[in-house]
Amino acid sequence: MRRGLRTQFKQENPDVLALLGYDITAAEKVTDVTLQPESDVAVIGGLTTVAYTVRAPETMPVYLGYRVDYVRQNGTTTAKDFFCKADDSASQLLQGVFRLKWQQLTTRRLYPGVHRLTLLVNTQVVAESWVTLKELSIFGFLIINNKKGINYKHR
Repeated sequence: MRRGLRTQFKQENPDVLALLGYDITAAEKVTDVTLQPESDVAVIGGLTTVAYTVRAPETMPVYLGYRVDYVRQNGTTTAKDFFCKADDSASQLLQGVFRLKWQQLTTRRLYPGVHRLTLLVNTQVVAESWVTLKELSIFGFLIINNKKGINYKHR
């Protein structure tokens, strides 16, 4: 059933959240929330480790996720949600890390700019941070790291 409802879940449908046992108001109850990337600058082809902390004051089911607002070629952004952790009896400090691979994909092209990261508790935003993504260039050559290896392109 979870798999069939995942689109409605990500769209923050309160009926679906309740059906799966998650309280949409849990985001208002959590405290000591942090979202901290190891660096606020990253390069295309690189990796960013992001640490998060959430304290749940009472026992409640918690779905932790994060959202990346990727910058498009025209400067607008598009959001993509990712799963971190589901805990059915969260009553203490929840902490961990996730890694963002800034790799070019056939389904998602990366462009330089400020990419917003948000931490989600039961699909609601509780913290945000930003990472500035840059292209790596040396001596006027743009370095492109893809599945076929590293290519050099003169600017």
